[in-house]
Amino acid sequence: MKKAIFILALAVFSGTALFAQNVWTVNYEVGLPLGEMTNYVSKTSWRGFSVNGNTYLTDKMTIGGTMQWHAFYEKYPRDTYELPDGAVTSTVWAKMYVMPLLVNARYNFKPEGTFRPYVGLGTGAYYIEQETQVGLYSDKRNNWRFGLAPEVGLYYPFGMSDLALHFRVAYNQVFYNVDPIGSNLGFMDFSIGLAFFSW
Repeated sequence: MKKAIFILALAVFSGTALFAQNVWTVNYEVGLPLGEMTNYVSKTSWRGFSVNGNTYLTDKMTIGGTMQWHAFYEKYPRDTYELPDGAVTSTVWAKMYVMPLLVNARYNFKPEGTFRPYVGLGTGAYYIEQETQVGLYSDKRNNWRFGLAPEVGLYYPFGMSDLALHFRVAYNQVFYNVDPIGSNLGFMDFSIGLAFFSW
C-alpha cells in the first residue's frame, strides 16, 4: 500500500514537470478540526505546509498533485482517565499528524487577469499518525486512509511576472474509523503561499 502511494505521488509530480504549462505552489497551512475529529483534538493547528503542482490540460482545466502536512495537538487537564487495564490520574496529551497525498483537478474561471479563482477536488491517501499519552502510558497508531478534499482558491499575480499570491480553502473528509474519533475525520485547511507559473 505504502509503495503504491509513493509511486502514484511520484508519477503525478513527475508527469506535471514534463508539460510546458504548469503552476507550482508552496503554502503555509492552518488546520481547523471539525465534527468527530474534535472528540480527540479540537484546537486549531498552526503548524502545516503544502506543495502542489498542476498542469494545464486546457486554458481552464488543470490536473496535478498535492502533498500536505498538518500537526494537531491538544493538552487535556489533569484528571482520572480510564485505561484498558485500570485508571490513571494524569495530564493527557493528544497528538495527530496528517499527511495527505492527493491527485487533484481544478477548474480555473479566469486563467488571465488580476484575480484568478478556481474550484477543485482532490482525492487520495491520508497518512495519519495518532498518539495519546497518559502519564507513562502511550498509545500510538499509524494508518493509511482514503479521503476527499473539495477546494476553492485564488491566484493573485504580481503584475506581469510569473509569480502570484495563492489563497486556498479546502475541506478534508477522511474515512477513518479509528477510536475515539469514529468513522469520519474532517478538518478545514486554510492556505496562503506563493505560486509560480511556467509557460
